[in-house]
Amino acid sequence: MSSSTLPSAVALVVGFFCGTAQASPDAMLDPSRPPQETGWSVVSRTGEPIGVTANGSYLTLNSSAEDPFAVQWFYREVPFDFSSGFSIDFALQVHSVAMPHNLFDAGVMFYGSTDDPSRNFAGGPRAQMIFFDPGLIGWGDEFDTYAMDTTDRFHQYRLTVSADGVAQLFADGTLALERSGFVRIPRIGFGDMTNDPGVNGSFSIAYINVTARAAEKR
Repeated sequence: MSSSTLPSAVALVVGFFCGTAQASPDAMLDPSRPPQETGWSVVSRTGEPIGVTANGSYLTLNSSAEDPFAVQWFYREVPFDFSSGFSIDFALQVHSVAMPHNLFDAGVMFYGSTDDPSRNFAGGPRAQMIFFDPGLIGWGDEFDTYAMDTTDRFHQYRLTVSADGVAQLFADGTLALERSGFVRIPRIGFGDMTNDPGVNGSFSIAYINVTARAAEKR
């Protein structure tokens, strides 16, 4: 896929907290370098990245060709206080999924907020990770799902989380997923987060931009 077909990150770097103060968005992903060279930590069975390429326009991860039990995902802390709410804009295209997600596990996923996975390799709360199958996306606990073709092109996703923990995921501007009680942890992640046999995938991600709402003045 050429860079000319990629969605514009600039179009999505706008505030969702109308009329309130907010921090400037921070770009968390550098598509010209492997994530482990730009502040991301990796979770894998070997402790090293596998099947990762960077072409300057997007990163591609592939856990399908290496090992049926492969785990391959990246995480990093973000320099914001998430307690007052935040949004994350990212562009992602699924290429293939060896086996679709199962409850709390996925070969292609995005964490908008996660515990430190060095404790258990999978991160959490696993209910609020977002899985990506070829024809379906949803929360990790399947509380809400949304049918769409995730493979045809890069899609623009926006995750917004309010100060009271209401999370909404928009796909190309359409509300796709919603839930309350979202745990706000300033750490994000993406990749294949399960060692379940065959639950692996290949996908590309073009950008990740995080915006946090500034705390209200007293």
